[in-house]
Amino acid sequence: MASDPATSNTALAVITDLGSLRADDADDGPVRFLHSSDLHLGSADAALQAFENLVAVALKRSVDLVVFGGDVYDTAERSAFGQLKFQNGLRTLTREGIRVFIAHGNHDPVQAGFTPVAPMPDGVYTFTEGLPQTFLMKVGRTRLAVTGVSFATQSEETNLVEKIAATRVAADLRIAVVHANVEGLPGHDNYAGCSREDLSNSDIHYWALGHIHDRTVTPMPAGRWWAYPGNLQGRSTKATECGPKGVLIVESLGAGFAEPEFVACDISRFLRVQADVTGAEDLAAAVDQMSEQTTRAIKQDNPLDLPTVIRVAVSGATVAHSGLQTLVKDEGKLAELLLALLPANTTIKSIALDTSIPYDRSSLAARPDVVGAVLTKLDELRVAATLGSATPEYETENASVGPAPSTILNGLIEQAARTIGSPARTLTEKSVSLGAISAGEFLDQVERLLIDRLAPSTEDEAEGVVQ
Repeated sequence: MASDPATSNTALAVITDLGSLRADDADDGPVRFLHSSDLHLGSADAALQAFENLVAVALKRSVDLVVFGGDVYDTAERSAFGQLKFQNGLRTLTREGIRVFIAHGNHDPVQAGFTPVAPMPDGVYTFTEGLPQTFLMKVGRTRLAVTGVSFATQSEETNLVEKIAATRVAADLRIAVVHANVEGLPGHDNYAGCSREDLSNSDIHYWALGHIHDRTVTPMPAGRWWAYPGNLQGRSTKATECGPKGVLIVESLGAGFAEPEFVACDISRFLRVQADVTGAEDLAAAVDQMSEQTTRAIKQDNPLDLPTVIRVAVSGATVAHSGLQTLVKDEGKLAELLLALLPANTTIKSIALDTSIPYDRSSLAARPDVVGAVLTKLDELRVAATLGSATPEYETENASVGPAPSTILNGLIEQAARTIGSPARTLTEKSVSLGAISAGEFLDQVERLLIDRLAPSTEDEAEGVVQ
């Protein structure tokens, strides 16, 4: 940073003027930059190869700058090999006049105490901990400010977004670079938490965020955005690691920025597939339905035929239910059969079965036994939930306050547990705690549980006594 600090009207940021990025100050072409985060270099060789693709994209799209929103490395130790590969890529960028700005996150905090293999190349600027820093530059006719701050330690509790929003800089466009969790998004530790209002109630035109591995692009008024590009390379079949992974290319448009454009950089793909075998007339037909739907999902998600690792969830009512269960238990025979029908470069991580035996619900509900009685009870509970109360008894007891949705669901669980026993409770404890299930979905799950356990699977059994 061999330049003199500029004077500002705030004591909340250190400001450095980098001068002109382009040779021609009269160039009125749009500002263009690449936004990336969560490279997690060191976690796998694939991450380093994906980074090489990032460098190629930056050069091909002729960006003016690249910003990294944290977690460049997977661990605080930062392997020497990973550092060297990263620095080689940065040199390639800076030789072409592309400036690079890096914020540290929870995986690579500033105070980690590691030994760098070499100084960063000229043209690379790393945000320090504590107070936000701002780098001012001219990009053609546009005066651009890039402000950011890094994690001091892994468990950063400070609202860093709020700190950046408090800074004031005279510029045509402002970009902020920070690792943060907006509104406590699930699946990631709530480090440097902030609210949507913290982002929107600022003069920042683009919040270049890191930490959340799901790509999220959210508009704010007047050509302003906050965005997570997601991680650069998927690493497992965990939901946040699935699907195309890469970077965002952002261009200025008028007084703000146009909608960011996603560009894939990953070299392999992870995918979750839902396969429905409802109505399959035999085991072979069920496997065919699985392969057709899985192949379709792979080709839609992965048109370039990258190596793909999949996790398949199979559901539906079919007479092949017991045959599928047998194949799954027989040392992965179902995966072997399915894999032979899928595109090359596919690996099956797991197959989860949630199939059931087909049944005529009306006939079962009319039966004079425990199955009919419980289905009738479930219908009563559905009506109560639709009307806004868990049960008539609950409505009477809470008439003055009115039922809250979570309380309605809890009431339904209590009623179902008293009717069919503890499975009704254990079935939904986790889903309820995560807020991931509705009253109707809960009752559907209870019904499935009952039918699978109590209802006969053949007409001959239907004539006997249900145990």
